[in-house]
Amino acid sequence: MKRKTDDHSGNPRKSKLPPSLRDNVEAAKQKLNGTPTGKKVEKTALNVELHPLLKQNVTSSIIPKDYNPVLHTKVRPGFSASQLNPYLDQTTLSKPTRPYRPLKFVEKGTYVKKAEEQRERLKKQQEEQQLRSEKESLGLEPDEALGEQYYKPILPPSIEPWDKPLLKGNSYDNLDDVTFLDSEDEDNPITIYIQHPVPIPCPWEKNEPAPPSLYLTKEEQKRLRRNERAIKHKEIQDRIKLGLDPAPPPKVKLKNLMNVLTNDAIKDPTALEAKVRAEVEERKLKHELTNEERKLTPEQKAVKRELKKMKELDLGIYCAVFKIDRLVNPKHIYKVDINAKQNSLVGSIVSVKDTFSLIVVEGGEKSIRKYKNLLLNRINWTENEHKKKPEGEEKTDQEEPILEDLSSNQCFLLWEGPIADFRFRGWSNKQFEDELEALNFLGFHQAEMYWREAKVTFSQ
Repeated sequence: MKRKTDDHSGNPRKSKLPPSLRDNVEAAKQKLNGTPTGKKVEKTALNVELHPLLKQNVTSSIIPKDYNPVLHTKVRPGFSASQLNPYLDQTTLSKPTRPYRPLKFVEKGTYVKKAEEQRERLKKQQEEQQLRSEKESLGLEPDEALGEQYYKPILPPSIEPWDKPLLKGNSYDNLDDVTFLDSEDEDNPITIYIQHPVPIPCPWEKNEPAPPSLYLTKEEQKRLRRNERAIKHKEIQDRIKLGLDPAPPPKVKLKNLMNVLTNDAIKDPTALEAKVRAEVEERKLKHELTNEERKLTPEQKAVKRELKKMKELDLGIYCAVFKIDRLVNPKHIYKVDINAKQNSLVGSIVSVKDTFSLIVVEGGEKSIRKYKNLLLNRINWTENEHKKKPEGEEKTDQEEPILEDLSSNQCFLLWEGPIADFRFRGWSNKQFEDELEALNFLGFHQAEMYWREAKVTFSQ
């Protein structure tokens, strides 16, 4: 069934409705389309209303060719027309408002005063930090774990204890009213005598190293010695010029004989030569006698050595412990024993049958260093020889025992370091049959730990 449509002219087909209803329908359509009743509306072939600009009866405004919207736009004061948007109406924009701010002038010295206050504050903080670090380094900072910051500090006394017998009160306000006014009174604690306290040396000074000596070259040493001799010779010459000392006789030698004694040498040259030779011999004997008198006697040398060693012990007591796999060579035993005595060392050689030997030495640092060099570097521990027979003893046909092989024998340092006090009072060489006796001997001297350490330490 075909749908009834309008014809090509655009006019709808005639409706079969009665005239009364047809007028009502037509009025409703015009009301919906917004067209007043009785006004002719132009429509297209698709029954669509034309745009007002497309209608012939609407006149459009003609824009001239030389029209420039930028130049013809009202611009706000303070702006150029070329910087404005031509599509933005400038009249609609409101001028921004801001509060009135008057000029405020800073008084002279305001910022300088602030900078000085900041410097003072930083300086005070640095001083407090430095004081706190000094207290921490000296251990004076209170321990908060123990609550030391809450301890009440002990204030100094208002009057010193030695001034109490002199003053009547407990202050120094009235110094005119004192107990003793007579200086000759026997009970007066103030006398003409001065008490000088005994100076006590600082305990750490003995452990401080000696200042390094200035190294001089050979030329500098010669120049220094030459200058010192020149100064001494000048002092002697000055004393002779002032008449304090007699002038020495001329020093005549064979090579300057003719220059010094011209006339006498011509008269009797033989006698003068003998006299000069006698003077030369006398000067030589005087020089040798002066040297002999300057030499120390054996007793003085021994005392000097002992004083030197005592001075070395004041710097500290050192101990060294050595372990020797086998100490059976008589030559080695003699060297170990005699060098310890010569270096004034105390300690002992502890040897147990069929096992290792332990050497404990105590003494000054220099003596320990020499003894250490002897045991570790100078002695060849792989050598072995028979004990020498004393002189005058007859040789027997008895065969000498077989020497022990010491090819793997060695000595090494077990421990060394400073100690508080001597454990041994002298030097000894002990031979024991078993280990228990050696432990008892070392335990008596509080040195048994050295033996236990030697047992668990193997040769390197």
